[in-house]
Amino acid sequence: MTQEDPKTRYDALYEEYQDVMHKGAWRLGWSFFFVMVGLLPMMYIFVWIAGPSTWEHTFFHAPKIMWLAAPLNLGIVLVLGSRLWRRNLELDATKRDYLARLRVLKAQIPSEPAPGQNQVSEGDWDAFQDDSLN
Repeated sequence: MTQEDPKTRYDALYEEYQDVMHKGAWRLGWSFFFVMVGLLPMMYIFVWIAGPSTWEHTFFHAPKIMWLAAPLNLGIVLVLGSRLWRRNLELDATKRDYLARLRVLKAQIPSEPAPGQNQVSEGDWDAFQDDSLN
């Protein structure tokens, strides 16, 4: 094994981790978007079925189709929301797995040697004055 081998494996795994997390986050984001936006056409379909004039009545005079549509919509939202939650948990488990593997590989990488004494001092910035009048 060479000295660069753990570093190369770490860099490759880190790049794979970033790619997997990027794709997973976008997949979750688009799924959430389509769940929320997908509810709008369903609402309009029920409005069309019930008829626009029935919306002028009060809540207690709502048509029977709307009493069926509300629990149906709620059920669909809960099912799709639970699927999103499950996907989020799967992505989190994948993230934890990658981070554990990365932590093991990082421990195998030899640490950088301490820097030499040839460092340039930055000076005392508090004592710096740019005022030419003094």
